[in-house]
Amino acid sequence: MINLLFLFQSASKNNESSSVIFVVLIVIGFLIIAGIGLFKFVEGFYVDFIAKKPLFRHLYLFPKELNANQKRILENDFSFYKRLDVKQQKYFRHRVYTFISHVDFVGKENIKIDDEKKTLVAATAIMLTFGYRDYAINLVDKILIYPTVFYSKLDKNYHKGHFNPGYRAIILSWEDFVHGHKIQDDNLNLGIHEFVHALHLSYLHSKRNNDISAHIFTSSLDALHAYIQSKANLKLQMENSTYFRSYAFKNDFEFTAVIIENFIETPNEFKIHFPNVYKHVKQMLNFNFIGY
Repeated sequence: MINLLFLFQSASKNNESSSVIFVVLIVIGFLIIAGIGLFKFVEGFYVDFIAKKPLFRHLYLFPKELNANQKRILENDFSFYKRLDVKQQKYFRHRVYTFISHVDFVGKENIKIDDEKKTLVAATAIMLTFGYRDYAINLVDKILIYPTVFYSKLDKNYHKGHFNPGYRAIILSWEDFVHGHKIQDDNLNLGIHEFVHALHLSYLHSKRNNDISAHIFTSSLDALHAYIQSKANLKLQMENSTYFRSYAFKNDFEFTAVIIENFIETPNEFKIHFPNVYKHVKQMLNFNFIGY
């Protein structure tokens, strides 16, 4: 009888303890959800009414590091990285590492995937999103690299580069990628062009989920279009300019890709020709870095 009473009392205490723990977990969960909601509200207000940028961009408990060869490639052959300060370079390497770790690189027609290809392609993508906190391009999980121009069965044509959202892939001619990367003042950069297509479409999808990076990009792009439309003859001036190639005016996606190519490669010339358009693109990418 005594043993049964003891067991009953012990069970009651255990149930009470479990109930307390359960209540505490509910309270903690509620506080976390409320905190996240409050942060999103404050950041949304900050982005819309104070500054078109996230409250913070970098927070990594355990930043990852590239291998020595990958790091050397950035230091020797990626000019944007070389302009960053030491802390920014550390963050940039972490993001490049993360991109390489989460994206499949596939060599086509017997081309070998090595550190150079992974590092330069990943760094191109990371450069475009370095102004954001949420830097993943959600519609890209594969990079297909051909040695040169490749044939597409979809449109029965040859391409230097292509973004396939259904296959979630960026497809590149390595010869043309390298050509665009090496010549940095002709406003022709295949890697930038194709990644902007992926970024643009990804952000149109993410906009529905209140993604802050998507909101900054799409709202700034909308503001750019509104500005161009509000200025008599500005679009015509841009079309007739020798600064932008005519392909930019094929459609909205090509316009976005081309103006960002120009912005990255020749920022000073962009500022001289179209200073207010330049400001909108800079805001769109939150690009507050040396040289821009």
